[in-house]
Amino acid sequence: MKIKHFSLILFVLIAGIFASCDKIDPPYTTQGGGGGGEPEEVIQKVLLEDYTGHKCVNCPAAAKLAGDLKEVYGDQLIIMAVHAGYFAEPENPPFDLDLRTAIGDQWDTYYNVIGNPQGLVNRKLYNGAALVLPAGWGEKVQEIVTNVTPQASISLETSFDAETRKLDVAVNSKFLSGFSEPYYLQVVLVEDSIQGAQSNNNPAVGDTPIIEDYYHRHVLRQDINGIYGDAVNGTEAIVANEVYNHNYSLTLNAAYKAQHCSVIAFLYRISDNEILQVEEKHIVD
Repeated sequence: MKIKHFSLILFVLIAGIFASCDKIDPPYTTQGGGGGGEPEEVIQKVLLEDYTGHKCVNCPAAAKLAGDLKEVYGDQLIIMAVHAGYFAEPENPPFDLDLRTAIGDQWDTYYNVIGNPQGLVNRKLYNGAALVLPAGWGEKVQEIVTNVTPQASISLETSFDAETRKLDVAVNSKFLSGFSEPYYLQVVLVEDSIQGAQSNNNPAVGDTPIIEDYYHRHVLRQDINGIYGDAVNGTEAIVANEVYNHNYSLTLNAAYKAQHCSVIAFLYRISDNEILQVEEKHIVD
């Protein structure tokens, strides 16, 4: 996907998001697919992790900004909302929904996320820090999309049995160059359009001080292959153009709506956690 006039588009998004946000009607779905194939066909994708919580008054505007960036970049941008920390803690209704996860709590602690909203963009370090405030998300996404040459591809396949709720996931990773350092594969499950209350201080986004029927999007639900994922190459060097296969199976939680669930898989460098490539796929077509 070629994007024209990045600077103008992103200026409009960032300048206007907190002053003139429009509602998006539910239900929501997530785009997936693409990113595999021969080297000349590989597209560099970006993972935007939105650290959020239902008691965070600024988080709806940040989520709207992420959604607007998704409109610009399409499948090239993948969003994952991580509910963790104080603002994600459940309490009495209407804030009794608990969207926290063990893996999200672990990441939240590791990156020392104090206050929401904050984000990670491919977990890339900027001046030694990984956390990026929402106003900087667009610039960082644009930088990766326009300047980074893909170094890996991910082919992601899912199979879901609606009766047994068994989900099978096949991840085929291919590096376009050889690497001597360790890389890991992380696979997680996300769910879209989870309805619940959300604190809000921006009337352009929704009701204040609480949006009673807010739709939480791109919500991290669980890890599929552990908190750290699986080592791709262990102590061996990565071989260029060799395909590394990983297969997983699980029973989908009865509380999750399969039609709104997708799998996100990403490759990351163990030395600094920067994400090399990411892919997403619905579990139901």
